Amino acid sequence: MAHVIEKPLACRIPSDVSGHQCATEDAHPQMEIEELENYNGELAYEACTLKKQVLERDNKLKQQSCSIKELQEDVEARCAQRDCLSEEARVTEISNRELKEKYDDLLLRSQGLEETLREEELKQRDLIETMTKQKALEAENQNQVNERIKIDIWRHHCKKALRKTVSAESDVGSHEHRSPDLTDSPEGDKKPNRRFRSQSIPLGPSKILSALRSFFDFNTRKVQGDSSGPEDWHHSPTVCVICCLPQRALCNKEVHDSEVHAVKFCPNSRVVATGGADRVVKLWEVTGGTLQELQTLEGSHGGITSIEFDTSGHHILAASFDGAAHLWKTDSKANDSLTGHKGKVTAAKFKMCPHRAVTSSMDRTVKEWDLQKVACIRSISVSSYCSDVVCLDTIIISGHHDRKIRFWDSRSECCIREVTLEEKITSLFLGQDQTQLLSCSRDDALSLIDLRTGNVHRVLRADGFKCGCDWTKAILSPDGSYAIAGSADGTIFIWNTQTGLLERSLNGQHSAPVSAITWSASGDYVVSVDRGKKAVLWSEF
Repeated sequence: MAHVIEKPLACRIPSDVSGHQCATEDAHPQMEIEELENYNGELAYEACTLKKQVLERDNKLKQQSCSIKELQEDVEARCAQRDCLSEEARVTEISNRELKEKYDDLLLRSQGLEETLREEELKQRDLIETMTKQKALEAENQNQVNERIKIDIWRHHCKKALRKTVSAESDVGSHEHRSPDLTDSPEGDKKPNRRFRSQSIPLGPSKILSALRSFFDFNTRKVQGDSSGPEDWHHSPTVCVICCLPQRALCNKEVHDSEVHAVKFCPNSRVVATGGADRVVKLWEVTGGTLQELQTLEGSHGGITSIEFDTSGHHILAASFDGAAHLWKTDSKANDSLTGHKGKVTAAKFKMCPHRAVTSSMDRTVKEWDLQKVACIRSISVSSYCSDVVCLDTIIISGHHDRKIRFWDSRSECCIREVTLEEKITSLFLGQDQTQLLSCSRDDALSLIDLRTGNVHRVLRADGFKCGCDWTKAILSPDGSYAIAGSADGTIFIWNTQTGLLERSLNGQHSAPVSAITWSASGDYVVSVDRGKKAVLWSEF
């Protein structure tokens, strides 16, 4: 605030007063006194005002002095804090310098170890390549030995077969149960009715292969026998000696009115069943290199997702999108429905024990059924959508979309083992020897699991193979030597399960993604189906 400088009294007299004195020196003194008194009052008022302002300024000065003192104390405290921080910074800098020296030392050691590791990896890679070449050579030698053994066995059976003649009449009936149309005549001295006239023909070289297969089929049937009763469902299926790798398409035809989702060969005949989105199951017979339709099984109210024959071939179990599984008798077309699921049934399989079946569904349950009572006897709740299921004696194996394969004890309904893969599982297939399990998953890979250890021991991949849908089926050959699956582009891929290498790829027949595939129990034929209504019959010859 600006300071007010008081002027001398003589100077502060108004000009009109001094002028008045000069002009009228003889004016009345009383007038001057009154004017002076008035002026003195104004000066006194002004003095009081200035004094009040001085007091206010003194108070402000005192407040500012207190603020300055507080600020000085704060500055001193901050200076002390700055000194402490400077000391800490100095100590930290020294510590950082020591850590930097240690880091540089560790970095040098790490670089040295990395260099050593690279050298060891190179040595290990060379060693692995050497061992791989050695193992491949040993495997090739062993394969040659096995081929020689197989050839010797075939030659032995060929020699035995060439010493005999094959009768065109049905002589097998003497070793098997006679069918109703071959009953003896009422007279005991008459011979049974024969479907063909008796004729014997020698076996030439062109008939060796078929004669041998007939020989093995005959022995198998002789051991297991024919039966149509439910008590005989679970005889052992036909044993395949050697599988023939398919290389030529014999037949390509539309078998359904819509997508074909499932296909399965009968275990003891050349009958094959197909099922699709048109809600029916059709039976076909492989005859003369083509598929001839036998009958159509109806009764499902939804698309067919999987098909399974029992070991006798007299019953067919199919899973359906209508939330049920359907059981047919092939001779009478009788149909039973296994209802109880709340979602689409993705798989239905016969168990090894008589009159039992297992189903899996999108409602996240696995159910076990009594086929005589047509009733559910056990239900297992699972944590993920189940895409497929297979059965051992007391073990149920299910594949799920959470990438896990679960092993269930059907007696206690508890999970006893889990195997986790890279992507969600689309199918499971159990080998005939029940020692290996094949799974197909959406990461375009097939995984072979050793059931004796529960571990994945081989992963099968191939350039160009792509899993076409969430229910793509992959299977093993009857002898377990090969794995086969169809790709999204219609190509069939066949892998060797012993080496893990791709043996063969078949293309040019399917124009839509292949959804399922089946291999005949004799090892002669393969049938593949796609989402474009077609089925293709493949064979080696």
